[in-house]
Amino acid sequence: MLFLTLGTSSLAEEPRTSSPSPVFQPQETQHGFAEFDSPPDFFEDDVPNEGSAPYKDYSSSPNLPSFDHKPGGLFESLVFAESFEEDRTIRGGHILVPVNPTDTFPQSAKSIYLVFGVHEHLAPFQIIGRLFPEEVFGKDDNEWIDEDRADLALEDDSGYLKFFAQDGKWQPGHYRVDVYVGYMVNTMNKMGTMRFVIE
Repeated sequence: MLFLTLGTSSLAEEPRTSSPSPVFQPQETQHGFAEFDSPPDFFEDDVPNEGSAPYKDYSSSPNLPSFDHKPGGLFESLVFAESFEEDRTIRGGHILVPVNPTDTFPQSAKSIYLVFGVHEHLAPFQIIGRLFPEEVFGKDDNEWIDEDRADLALEDDSGYLKFFAQDGKWQPGHYRVDVYVGYMVNTMNKMGTMRFVIE
């Protein structure tokens, strides 16, 4: 009897009406972009005769820092050297110590070492170096002539890149090494530039 009474009373209740969900209006903003109708451009507004730059031009924006400097960030040290010495760590990693660090080498050098140390990291990664002849007679400074890659494991605190002359013998002039971090070379993972001279 009690069951029938409850069942009848529940059937007698009127159906509840829910208020419609609010519709997003064009003048409203969401997701933290309170000042923008679309994601911000990040280009300066006070640059004369310059409007909003398209996203594809971000890498050439004058407001981005130049990568024509010694790499920083995860790098603790970078130095060119004639060679290196290796010291094993307790964790099984390697500490590489540059031998005769310098940024000036003779033409007779068999190879050029770029020895680096990195801060603690929580994942393995690659460091890539590309060698360019920046001021070398008869060479195009936009075409790289050598590339080397170093694989860093979790326990590695340092490593090196090794570069060779294009034709087996160095030509006098200025050279640069563009340094990248990751597993491919692009403008997004370029960390900076190192330079040396062949006398």
